[in-house]
Amino acid sequence: MQRLRYNTRFIFLALPLIYLILMSNSQKSQEHIYVGEKVCRKCHHLQGNRNQYEPWRKSKHARAYAALFKPEAKEIAELSGIDIEPFKSPICLGCHTTAYNEEEWERDPSFTFGDGIQCEQCHGPGSAYIDVQIMRNKEKAIQAGLKYPGKRDCLICHKEKNSHVTVLNSKEFDYEKGLQIILHPGKGGPLDLESVDQSDVADSDTIDYEKMWLESIAKEKKQQIIYKTPFNLAITRDGNRLFVACEASNSLIVVQTRDNKILTEIPIGMQPHYVCLSPNEDRIYVSNRASDNVSVIDAKTYKVLSVIAVGDEPHEIAITPDNKFMYVANAGTYDVSVVDIAKGLEIKRLAASRGPWGAALSRDGRFVYITNNLPRFGEFRTTSKSEITVIDTKTSTVKYRYTVVDANLLQGVAVAPDGEFVVTTLIRTKNLVPMTRNLQGWIITNGIGILWPDGHVDQLLLDQVNDFFADPTDIVFSKDGKYLFVSGGGVQEVAMIDVSKMKKVLEEYSDADGKKNLPNHLGISTEFVLKRIPVGQSPRGMVVSNDNKYLYVADGLDDDISVIDIQQKQRIKVIGLGGPEEITQARYGERIFHSAACTYVRQFSCHSCHPDGGIDGITYDIEPDGLGFNPVDNRTLRGINDTAPFKWTGKNPTLQRQCGPRLAAFFTRIDPFTPEQSAALDRYIVTIPRPPNRYRTGDDLTLSERRGKQIFERNYDNSGYPIPNEKQCHYCHSYPYFTSREIFEVGTASWLDTDDKFDVPHLNNIYATPPYLHDGRASSLDEIWTLYNPKDKHGLTNDLTKDQLNDLIEYLKTL
Repeated sequence: MQRLRYNTRFIFLALPLIYLILMSNSQKSQEHIYVGEKVCRKCHHLQGNRNQYEPWRKSKHARAYAALFKPEAKEIAELSGIDIEPFKSPICLGCHTTAYNEEEWERDPSFTFGDGIQCEQCHGPGSAYIDVQIMRNKEKAIQAGLKYPGKRDCLICHKEKNSHVTVLNSKEFDYEKGLQIILHPGKGGPLDLESVDQSDVADSDTIDYEKMWLESIAKEKKQQIIYKTPFNLAITRDGNRLFVACEASNSLIVVQTRDNKILTEIPIGMQPHYVCLSPNEDRIYVSNRASDNVSVIDAKTYKVLSVIAVGDEPHEIAITPDNKFMYVANAGTYDVSVVDIAKGLEIKRLAASRGPWGAALSRDGRFVYITNNLPRFGEFRTTSKSEITVIDTKTSTVKYRYTVVDANLLQGVAVAPDGEFVVTTLIRTKNLVPMTRNLQGWIITNGIGILWPDGHVDQLLLDQVNDFFADPTDIVFSKDGKYLFVSGGGVQEVAMIDVSKMKKVLEEYSDADGKKNLPNHLGISTEFVLKRIPVGQSPRGMVVSNDNKYLYVADGLDDDISVIDIQQKQRIKVIGLGGPEEITQARYGERIFHSAACTYVRQFSCHSCHPDGGIDGITYDIEPDGLGFNPVDNRTLRGINDTAPFKWTGKNPTLQRQCGPRLAAFFTRIDPFTPEQSAALDRYIVTIPRPPNRYRTGDDLTLSERRGKQIFERNYDNSGYPIPNEKQCHYCHSYPYFTSREIFEVGTASWLDTDDKFDVPHLNNIYATPPYLHDGRASSLDEIWTLYNPKDKHGLTNDLTKDQLNDLIEYLKTL
């Protein structure tokens, strides 16, 4: 008996290990394989009642993949925030071919994407039921995996998509009519093959996809308008050359300042963000936000010498004076890359806070100051706390983490020339205050933070009582340290600050009451802001010439550089970057999105809550449902076009409804957009792309991700009991957006909610949008189920082991 008890304990303790071994070793054997329509047709292309192949071959389902190579597909992709070829996009492939989300080993050599939506898309992978003895018995075939789809399955792809309606003028899907068209009972059935559209009918093997795509590209080049969208600047010490990182054209433009001549335009990575020079100015470094790397360019020949892989969505860069190390702020991975410049290689990562954005080097090169765009995770319904991360360059370790209370969107950062203090841009989003207080200027205020050597941070607003300074973006000192310049991305102005007067204000308000009141003091800026200098549309990065005469400003949405004479305190000229003169509807919408002109006294813009089209990580109280009730987490705008309805309650069927009169009534507090403005804003928002998923760089999944996929798609729990449809993950989160676009009650309502039913959010790039749930209570993916799913209403998960939950989360990150 003693031995038996020992063995029992051993088996019990070994169960998790046994689970992992069995899952790993039998992973592929348990998966079903997609065999392809050529295998299906062997039995289903026979005379009599077995000729189901012919109706499919003559349907549009068979040509669905080929449609991705047509010019219209490229336009639809653009209106879906997809910036790669449609035939490579998981979003497009999800409804235009079969088994796109499976690994290569799950597709038999006889399988090809070219067959479009074929048998196994509707009936499941064929390997499990293809055997003749199984197929002859309907019950056995179903038990083995054969599926019979219904209306809901069809609507996953056939539910109205705004992008398709816009481009193809497609009509609302009629299920009953569509069912009659694709019925395939064989000879003698109700389908009349002669009535089926027989255009484009051919085996996929005979289609020249490359030719189709080249013809599509040729047509696109005639129509495409590519803007420059300058974001950040760098200038040589002699002031002769200006380097401009242009986000929309994926290029670096070199300008000769004495005659405003463009010397060259260098193609680099996707969405270039920041540019800087090496200490001896022989190299140019540019961070590419959508390529997750840094381009290294020869400053004499302008040749791209190499690229250095870094973290996700790299923003600003700081280089040590000895030219040994580069520090890159990675907004997507919440960390800082440490790069060995001689090796051209990232050697380590340092954890920052959320959304590292700006980077500035101390005068002696000892420290790098990193601003973080998003606030830290905090307790439910508390104010924001953001961080300035300080890195010691001698050890390449994080030295300090300074807290900036009640603030977020820390972006620009600069060190005073004498090293006395560090300044950052910031906004103060008062997320606990209902939006009714907009008229008092109590929702979003805009200013700067001053970090002192002892670690405390003062905050000053740049707003005036009746004219705010929305979206402070970049901040730079004049060379002599007398002035500070802040670009107001939402107001088309640059604020010129007298540093001595700013310090005097801080001294006057140095007591306890002053420290408490100063961060919210509207109008205090009149005591230290010398002038707000008008510039172009959406001013962003800035740089001061070494002779301290000129301030250069990147006018992001004008494709220009404003040149400000510092002595005269005014813009004296504009350098054009050669962008198109035509303003498209999307470009007009982009200007509206980044402008505070649409809000009462220019308090904020759409960008204030959706930097880079993403999230600000904040939960808001919008008052139409009662003050203090129904707080809602901000949601990303990246790639959302075809995920309607909108709002967490799903009450808005379109983006124009979401951003129309409702926006004016509850957010901007002035007249709503005109129909022209509304259409333009809608057009721009749908083109905002999501970055490539860093967890799914190839076709194959890791063992953990593969196990997680099985859990995501499982129909039975760990005890072998069937899971009800509504508690299966994939039932609500259907590909390709991983949302069924329906409203469900999943048990996540809090004591502040008046409704318990919520819109199913899409899961694409879900790793990039914490916090989670409708009110942002869950700081991480695992909290969704470990803390907020006690009754298994949000999917059946309480039977999962910790290892299984971890596997599920690893898979979700790949979507």
